[in-house]
Amino acid sequence: MFTGIDRNETKIYKSLNDPDLSNPTVFTLGILDPNVRNTIEDCTSSFDIDPKNPNDKPKVNFSLGKRNHLIVKYGLRGIEGFIHPKTKEQVKFEMTKGHFGGKLIEGVSEEVLDMLPSNLKTELAEVIWNEDKFHEGDAKN
Repeated sequence: MFTGIDRNETKIYKSLNDPDLSNPTVFTLGILDPNVRNTIEDCTSSFDIDPKNPNDKPKVNFSLGKRNHLIVKYGLRGIEGFIHPKTKEQVKFEMTKGHFGGKLIEGVSEEVLDMLPSNLKTELAEVIWNEDKFHEGDAKN
């Protein structure tokens, strides 16, 4: 039997790349809403077929930076111990409401997202994106 996914479940994540492993930044990660996940896939990838040569392989384009930004925007649920570059104080984690994928949904504020380095966004996006995948341990014969 399959086990359903609790879309409200969160998990704590600490990066192995944190420069201060003795006092790391703590991220709370959630599972993406299926509609948001589908919209992210749709708006960050394209498949172009040349109408003059329909038998040629389609050209596939991915906007990975935008993809990672959107995954973190809608999958990150909290941050503790993230320091503002100017004030050197802990960043106040804020969520804002907006429309995405035809739904009113909360996402991380652009101010907070803009402070995350791209390599950290990539790392967080990968963990969030893979969180709802089928796990081998759930397989039953």
